[in-house]
Amino acid sequence: MIDTTVLRENIASFLRQPVAKITDERLLSDLVTQSFMLVEMIIELQEELGIRLVQEDLKDVRTVGDLVRVIERRSAK
Repeated sequence: MIDTTVLRENIASFLRQPVAKITDERLLSDLVTQSFMLVEMIIELQEELGIRLVQEDLKDVRTVGDLVRVIERRSAK
């Protein structure tokens, strides 16, 4: 099981944002300045967590909470 607090800390660190900004409601588009940063973050999280996300997993991801839920589901498999 993924520790969501650590996951949010990792996201904050990668995006160079305060952890307080990494709330479930926060739009990922508000946190990243360039879309490739989001792709790089997803790749890094996959490597760090030993999971594989596919495009289908990410198609409806808009917020930090969406991303956390997708990662939790994938890690449980």
